[in-house]
Amino acid sequence: MGGSRRDGNHSLSGALELSFALPQLHLIQARHTVPNLDYRFDKYTEEYQADELERVREFARDIELPDQVSIEIGSNRGRFIKGLAERFPDRFFLGIEWTKSLADAAKGRLERNEIANARVMQADANHVLPIVIDEGQVRELFLLFPDPWWKTRHRKRRVIQPEFLDLLAPKMIEGGKLWIRTDVGPFADDMRDTLDAHEAFRPVDVFDYPLEPFPRSTRERHVIQAGIPIHTLYYERI
Repeated sequence: MGGSRRDGNHSLSGALELSFALPQLHLIQARHTVPNLDYRFDKYTEEYQADELERVREFARDIELPDQVSIEIGSNRGRFIKGLAERFPDRFFLGIEWTKSLADAAKGRLERNEIANARVMQADANHVLPIVIDEGQVRELFLLFPDPWWKTRHRKRRVIQPEFLDLLAPKMIEGGKLWIRTDVGPFADDMRDTLDAHEAFRPVDVFDYPLEPFPRSTRERHVIQAGIPIHTLYYERI
């Protein structure tokens, strides 16, 4: 991969919401409904962070990325990134998944299907961007159904925060796209507010990809089946 790796400083602004108005059923919640998850999360974080930075550096040393990459944060089991890679064989996709079991499942899906233009790594995106990605290398970023982290003390774990946007902005090409989907309305509003307060992005009402047919993530399939509205936010790097 060309260029040196370095920290960036960035900004953003604006968003458009598309809501697929489906019958409202029970909202599928995630971590905040699981007993004792806070304890398990903290314990896992300690073990995970012990060797994470070295693994990220090793990944950066071992892979030669093209001049432009598309990134998915939260690849889960890899259904979405596999679909993208198959539909756009001339592009390279990098998936970032924090949970080891899910990252391993996503890697296995890509390997079984012999996908050559996509990779998935287990890591925190806040570490991957400064270590693995060069400035002006990201053509688009996908964030599908991120955990809303409801409790106030946990909100620092949310992906879309000013500090993350500062890190992301210089990594994106001019006109690069940020695409976010969530089934949690208040969370969509919060992310929109954060993006609107940032100056390096603006809202757009179209996306480079046709929305349909578009590969659906595992989560999106469950949400659609449950009849829950989906909120979509689009931003463009200025």
